[in-house]
Amino acid sequence: MMLKNIWRFCVSIELCLGLLLCICVAMAVGSFSLKGDYAAAINAVPLLIWLREVPVGTSWWLWLTVVLLALLVLNTILCSVETLRFRWRRAGMMSLFAPQLIHAGFLLIVLAHLQSASGGYMQQLEVVEGMLARLPDGRPFGVAGLDVVMSPMGMPIRFSGELATNPSNPAERVTISPNHPWFSGGYGVYIKQAEGYPSKRALLEIHREPGAGMALAGVLIFTLGNILLVYLRSRSKENGCMDVEGEQAAGQDFR
Repeated sequence: MMLKNIWRFCVSIELCLGLLLCICVAMAVGSFSLKGDYAAAINAVPLLIWLREVPVGTSWWLWLTVVLLALLVLNTILCSVETLRFRWRRAGMMSLFAPQLIHAGFLLIVLAHLQSASGGYMQQLEVVEGMLARLPDGRPFGVAGLDVVMSPMGMPIRFSGELATNPSNPAERVTISPNHPWFSGGYGVYIKQAEGYPSKRALLEIHREPGAGMALAGVLIFTLGNILLVYLRSRSKENGCMDVEGEQAAGQDFR
């Protein structure tokens, strides 16, 4: 009986909600307590590198968040196993798998962030016109031109950069601007800031997010699961005849 109660607790929605609450509290505490160089560095390096370099006395809240997320992932997997085990062939396929799509989407999103946290890359470099730079994989590119439009107060209001993506063929060029980067070999080159005085120069940021594709897939699957769940609920209300088992199968205990 004790083992049965422990299992029920491990797959319960109460545990899921409790873990989510603890994650929110831990991240809120960390957001308000993190200051100085460590706060600036957390967005400049992959997460796992930051955790290795920062003292535990400063990063404890993030370690706690990682542990809580791991428990939430375990809770989600066990819940899916429990649902499929007891409702297989007892409910319609859509009502059975709609919550599982939500679970799968969540797990993919977590896995994508873990992938980026371990294999991500970010570098900032200041460039001027005519400068030659390199991507982390060694591929060179040139800064062929910078276009900066200044306000009457002397502040940049619009800027862009022209990159020579193949120095051996100067005709191959792309124009980058805020929210319109250049992608090559999995790396994105963003222009973050530019100045026109006393000389034209810009701040470029090179990003690599290996988990971006997986995160997008997770979001799409998660959204599809929610759409199916809403559809099943609305159809059941229209019919006016959903029994308890059917209601649960439609996702009453979904995460």
